[in-house]
Amino acid sequence: MGIINPKKMKAGGKVFKSHMMYDMETGKGVKAPTMAKHLELKKKGYGHTKPKKMKAGGTVKDACYHKVKASYKVFPSAYASGAIAKCRKKKGK
Repeated sequence: MGIINPKKMKAGGKVFKSHMMYDMETGKGVKAPTMAKHLELKKKGYGHTKPKKMKAGGTVKDACYHKVKASYKVFPSAYASGAIAKCRKKKGK
């Protein structure tokens, strides 16, 4: 077994593996080659999972979709579609 660079070590003695971290707002990915870079990105609000982007037309089943679906008896309907649009518009502000 060779000598391990201390910069590559995690707390607990495990070797740190470089990986991608993602900005939760923009979705921009940055590689974290060292533990120091990892901690720096974590402080800035980066995470390990790539955020899902909403497709054109709002096809992702977000919180507004689930809220409206639970409150309308007939779904999908024109009224429900309008309620989803209204909910998403409020969250944009």
